[in-house]
Amino acid sequence: MPLETVVRHETQRLEILSPDGSVDSTLDPHIDSKTLLEIYQKMIELRAFDERAIKLQRQGRLGTYPSVLGQEASQLIPAFCLKPSDWMIPTYRGTGAYYGRGMKFRHSLLVWAGDDRGTVFPEENRDMTFSITVGGHLTLAAGLAWGAKLEKKGAVKAEGRASLSRFGKGVSDDGAVVLAYLGDGASSKGDLHEALTFAGTMKLPVIFLIENNQWAISVSRRTQCAAETFAQKAHGYGVFGLQVDGNDALAVFSAMQQAISRGREGRGSTLLELETYRMANHTTADDASRYREKTDVEKWAKRDPLLRLRRYLETLKLMDEARHQELLKNAEALVDAEIKAYESFPEPNPLDMFANNYASAPRALIEQRAELEALLERKMRLGEIVEIPPLEGRFP
Repeated sequence: MPLETVVRHETQRLEILSPDGSVDSTLDPHIDSKTLLEIYQKMIELRAFDERAIKLQRQGRLGTYPSVLGQEASQLIPAFCLKPSDWMIPTYRGTGAYYGRGMKFRHSLLVWAGDDRGTVFPEENRDMTFSITVGGHLTLAAGLAWGAKLEKKGAVKAEGRASLSRFGKGVSDDGAVVLAYLGDGASSKGDLHEALTFAGTMKLPVIFLIENNQWAISVSRRTQCAAETFAQKAHGYGVFGLQVDGNDALAVFSAMQQAISRGREGRGSTLLELETYRMANHTTADDASRYREKTDVEKWAKRDPLLRLRRYLETLKLMDEARHQELLKNAEALVDAEIKAYESFPEPNPLDMFANNYASAPRALIEQRAELEALLERKMRLGEIVEIPPLEGRFP
């Protein structure tokens, strides 16, 4: 018998907005003016914050920080497209994702100062703390999507299980979707294979968003993956895959809207590869000049997502130099206020490290907390510490 072609797969790439600001009219998602301006404003605010966060770290006022410079569109817009009742799990490079969901910059600063009081998300949101373990959150995202699917069907309550609606205000009638960010490096981990296998077979409402910023720390995209695209990995799991120009605000918005609709309508999962570039170092503890060429950075600078969107807004008569300068000024004022709020937080109570971890704490943790509490009381009696800040959070 001759060889027979069983199946063919095709991977497409979406780009709508050219670097010069011109638009492919056949693909234009026709975003209304108010939304376009809101997205642009938030991207400007995110960049202003990012620049200041790096300066704070260099001044010793912040811990290690992972910049999102150059990734504002791929970070902020996907999260911006979600409803509060949808779930989101970013990576540690997720400042823009959280900001797109309404988290305040002061809390992001607290997180990168090592203070867990920074994990404060808008109450109505279903946002999760980012994953430091590379790829470790992907199977959890698939699990959340399974729960959301059961909840939409009413199966969760019918089986007597705890409803996911205790997180946020509950699911909307059209069902919740789950957005999980990951980097190009995480796409090579087994976690993605397991998550996609489950998501594909169960037709789960989950979006796996690969921010392909070309570098897994110091390992280049071509070194760590031989495939032509990351998006094509979707084909092996019965999941829809699409490569997107991650510096194109319109393309990112359009791809997300389609992926969200696919999930809500029960048509299955989506794997999006957003091609972008990490313009800064991996973190403030890295020196990218040791492993990448300056010419590569300069090439990607010409595809700046903010400049690109600004040029488009100018063609629509929605932006000019005066308005742009006003946005920059307002962004700086906002960041100034957030930094002031961050540095005004009182010192935390050491006992708070035990709070908000368990519904019913294990005995060992109870004993450790009691030991620390006794130590603090002893230090107060001896005058080694003046006072202990009030407790926050909940301990069983």
